[in-house]
Amino acid sequence: MKAIKVMMLMTALMMAWGCSLDDEDSSGISTQVVDSKPVWKVNFTGNDAVPDWKAPDPSRYENSMFTMVKLQEELVPYSTDGDRMAVFLDDECRSLPSERNVFEDGSVYFVLKIWGNSSDLDVTVRLSYYSAGLHKVFSIKRTESFTERTYGFDEDFVPPLVKGDSNYPVQEDMMVRLPDNAPFTPNEEDQVGVFMGDVCRGVGHVGKAFTVFRTLTEEQLQLRYYSAEKKTIYTFAQPVGHNKEIVLSF
Repeated sequence: MKAIKVMMLMTALMMAWGCSLDDEDSSGISTQVVDSKPVWKVNFTGNDAVPDWKAPDPSRYENSMFTMVKLQEELVPYSTDGDRMAVFLDDECRSLPSERNVFEDGSVYFVLKIWGNSSDLDVTVRLSYYSAGLHKVFSIKRTESFTERTYGFDEDFVPPLVKGDSNYPVQEDMMVRLPDNAPFTPNEEDQVGVFMGDVCRGVGHVGKAFTVFRTLTEEQLQLRYYSAEKKTIYTFAQPVGHNKEIVLSF
């Protein structure tokens, strides 16, 4: 009788553990069934002051050009009317600091008029964006020569502004693919996440490149996959390396 009671107690404990813990198979994949799509976001919050960008004196320049910038999808949820954008050539502001334009579909655009001279050759061009919602300035740079032309009107110009976040000095593009034997059929509601512990360091979709953000090169990150069909999060124990392309193994 005593043995039966012990077995019943062990069975009850195992059932309790089964309800509270994720299932993990021999390949090092744990699964968690969820009620809805998880909200995975990289924390880009900062404490930057509102920049005091001054418009240049147009009389000092020979030419001008127009650029229309579409705000990167990851930054749109934080966009407010307090956002600003400007272009600098060799650290000199060469554009009218632009306010945002919100289209009917919710996308956000900035129209910039940029001034320059024919002598502006191989200069450092910096695009800076202040997110009022995040209290953060994102800046990306490249070297080019000023020429009178337009960007972003015939087709969207979406610069990778999140790569200008100084909180994450190590940034890598990654693409995740599924094997033929995946235990679900992928759809557009699926998502891929890269995490350090429970802190999200990158979000994307299978078969499309996305950015992984690290504070240090040697950080150990893990990959998670959410299947909308199964309403399940698959967490892979194998640390994420520095591969540009990863094929998941189930």
